[in-house]
Amino acid sequence: MMNLFEQSHANNEERSIRNPNFRSAAGVTFILAGAALFIDRYLQTGWLSYLVLPCVGLFLYLYGIRMHHKGLILVGGLLGGIGVGSAVAFIPTMQPQSRLTQVGLISGYLGIGWLLVVATIAASNHRQSVRGGGQVENVPYWALVPSGILLALGCSLLYSPMRWTDFVLFLSLGVGLPLLIWGLSARLFGLVIPGCLLLGIGPGIHIAWSNPGDGGGLSETGVMLVFFALGWLFITICARWFNHKNIWWPLIPGGIIAVVGTGLYIGGNPENAVVFIGNTGSIALMIFGLYLLLMRKGIHH
Repeated sequence: MMNLFEQSHANNEERSIRNPNFRSAAGVTFILAGAALFIDRYLQTGWLSYLVLPCVGLFLYLYGIRMHHKGLILVGGLLGGIGVGSAVAFIPTMQPQSRLTQVGLISGYLGIGWLLVVATIAASNHRQSVRGGGQVENVPYWALVPSGILLALGCSLLYSPMRWTDFVLFLSLGVGLPLLIWGLSARLFGLVIPGCLLLGIGPGIHIAWSNPGDGGGLSETGVMLVFFALGWLFITICARWFNHKNIWWPLIPGGIIAVVGTGLYIGGNPENAVVFIGNTGSIALMIFGLYLLLMRKGIHH
């Protein structure tokens, strides 16, 4: 039954490309794109050529939405992201931009293009499901991973002082959050676990090692381990969201890591032990409060 549905959907996509209206609109779009490139060779505007790629991407994206064609939505979103990023990065401005800034802009807008593709297909599938009363094709949640990586790279190059801890922070968030969303949306608990751990260890490394002290690394290692332990605790929270069951095993490694991390921090910086324990305890209480809310709502399959 599913094979018949997939074959029917593939045939519909193939017919949408062969549609005379698509060919006509595509022909006009490429003629205008070529004319813009030809005219800009003589006018030397410095910006007209950079608008060609976003316009082509926009056409493919909008037509893909109209015809429910996932391939056209993907190509249009990516071309639009690259085109807008290139236009913002290379169009002459009053203040020249460095190469790293240009790479960051292109990377960030391409990441937004990937994200737009996932959001558009998910919204389109939801509308089809509501109208047809059944389930439609799967949403490509895997595209959230390249989107997160590209956005993380862009944010690192644009909004950080280029420290290695900043790259670790943005990359862990850029990979961990997509894995978590992908796992929760597609019911793949194997993706939820690394997502939670990355969301814990990345901020821990950033907070611990951005401004290291003179304690020989013990305090910094302790802070990093405590945040890593919070990632294990977050697995238990997400498990409650996932299948309405209590999964306690992540608390065993999480508890051991938290005890070791607290001990290392106190050993390296005993003067701030009370403040440290109070702050981490506050975070743990907030996570536990979220867990209680999920229990009250009774989230299940």
